[in-house]
Amino acid sequence: MKRALLLVGLVLFGLAGAAQGLSPAQDAWLKAAGLGPYQPATEDWQAIYEAAKAEGKVVIYSLSSRIYQVVDAFKAAYPGIEVEAYDMTDVEQVEKLTREQGAGIYNVDVLFLAGITAIKELLPKHLIWNYVPDTTYDGKPVAAVIPAEFREPLLVHSLESKIVFYNFGAFPEGCPIDTLWDLTRPEFKGRVQMKDPMLTEENMVFLAMLVQHADEMAAAYEREFGRPFQPTPDAPNAGYAWIKAMVENGLVLTQSDGDASKAVGTATGPTPPFAISCSSSKIRDNEKGQKLAVCWDLLPVAGTTKTNFLAIANLAPHPNAAKLLIRFMLGDANGGAGFAPFFVAGQWSPRIDVPSKLPTPSTLRWVTSLDELRIKTWFYDYDWLYTHIPEVQDFWLSLR
Repeated sequence: MKRALLLVGLVLFGLAGAAQGLSPAQDAWLKAAGLGPYQPATEDWQAIYEAAKAEGKVVIYSLSSRIYQVVDAFKAAYPGIEVEAYDMTDVEQVEKLTREQGAGIYNVDVLFLAGITAIKELLPKHLIWNYVPDTTYDGKPVAAVIPAEFREPLLVHSLESKIVFYNFGAFPEGCPIDTLWDLTRPEFKGRVQMKDPMLTEENMVFLAMLVQHADEMAAAYEREFGRPFQPTPDAPNAGYAWIKAMVENGLVLTQSDGDASKAVGTATGPTPPFAISCSSSKIRDNEKGQKLAVCWDLLPVAGTTKTNFLAIANLAPHPNAAKLLIRFMLGDANGGAGFAPFFVAGQWSPRIDVPSKLPTPSTLRWVTSLDELRIKTWFYDYDWLYTHIPEVQDFWLSLR
């Protein structure tokens, strides 16, 4: 627990400061690489490929082990460029990047990561740079297929939700609860699982956004119990009250989303567990025989949605190969080889021409568009979270 707390604190609130202005070396690198203010409106992809072959390789830190499938596809599409890929959590990426760049070491080219730190710390301090290619891998203008909100301030590769899972074998008629407050009732004591929020920023964000949307939580409380919510000194709003009630109702903490989703999906009998703030892409395990379904219609919300970013590291040694890899990973209108490992149920492309993949079985209630996803889940409010997560983390620790 001490290690987890240390890492959360480092990622969110303890990064060493970096110069806000550009050094001569940075400006020269940006100019030579055609990045930042020097990126041309139209890019010559054949010339970029030739320059990438001269660089010889590209190094990527990735939040997903599925990056290794991308490596094979990229090398087949672009012979002559080696790829070094490392499967690393967001915390590990930030820690390694800041430590190396603080020591003047520049090894990595591309970061595939998520989280508040990327937006609020790494980007403004120029430890990473946003890069949006002028066209996608199938030759379409990026601006025509990826909305501006997913191109700035960092390019979004994919979106993933942290939602509530139930077992459709036990509940064939659909999700048996209609508000998050249902899970605080005695019949659900010890039956709700969640990855420990001290191990992952995403789950602490889930708790924080309940606090941010306290008015909506209060309205759901009144809907559930038929009386207005009343704050108390130890639960000053409905978001904090729900967190406290869940802990008191025996919330089970796991080491991973996979542990929580498997407990739900493989359960037998009439009283299976539920998983909260669990990665939506875990529904792909239904192809292995699990029985996961999402409580999409919960009040006030089914969960939260995070964005996974692609960025180029400051002073990346292989910037042209980095450009090529990022462009490749955006895929094409059919998913494409670069996006194929992520074209799974529970993961959404920011491209308006790439539909959501349906889960198994296809009869499950599903959210297929980003517009509906925005209604059913809360998207991150990075400014609010950056300011208020410490308070929610302190409250969480006071309950343990």
